[in-house]
Amino acid sequence: MLVSDGACSQNPGPGGWGLILSIPGVGVREFGGSETSTTNNRMELFGFYRGLQEVYRAAAESNSKELRVISDSKYVLEGAEKNLRNWSVQGWKTRAGEDVKNRDLWEKVLKGQEVLAGLGFRLRYELVKGHAGSEVNERADQIAVRFSRGEPIELYSGDFQTYPVSFRTDEKFEPVYLSWVGGKLSRHRTWDECRVAVEGKAGARYKKVKNRLEERETLENWGVPHT
Repeated sequence: MLVSDGACSQNPGPGGWGLILSIPGVGVREFGGSETSTTNNRMELFGFYRGLQEVYRAAAESNSKELRVISDSKYVLEGAEKNLRNWSVQGWKTRAGEDVKNRDLWEKVLKGQEVLAGLGFRLRYELVKGHAGSEVNERADQIAVRFSRGEPIELYSGDFQTYPVSFRTDEKFEPVYLSWVGGKLSRHRTWDECRVAVEGKAGARYKKVKNRLEERETLENWGVPHT
């Protein structure tokens, strides 16, 4: 499974990309990167391209040739699945006769698709709605945003069984507000509930988290045992 996302401030502006790979026989790996001046579409596309690179590098160890590609970017998925080969045949022009934007990356994506196809890989594309509760999509977004802002984030690399984020796109993770007040950890469904708990309390900490790995990282940063 390949899950990618991109983020950009100001668009164009500082940007970042996030990538999560789950490869049978290899495990789960997270990746991320940034550019100082870019666009949101370019970061979305770059994350996908880097995913194809990493799948190729792990191909010899993989136990499966089925690659499920998940993204909340229609630009990336429609381009990769429906438009890319036509653009190539048409001299990298759209149907309207305009130059294809981000051609340099699209050419690399096409090459990556061809190389993986030659190795027997079959790519299946799945569009998910952004910020709608898909936990793995939210995690990819979190990585992209952190890199776009130059903020630290610990990237996971390990077994599938111990990866705390769900890959099921039909299973929604409801965001939760964490509060740490007077040595007590609480979880709140809404910001109003959280605000009541922390307002006016000395040393209170709070944060909204969108996936289980973000929750675990937050508690570790606070020095709170994860339960």
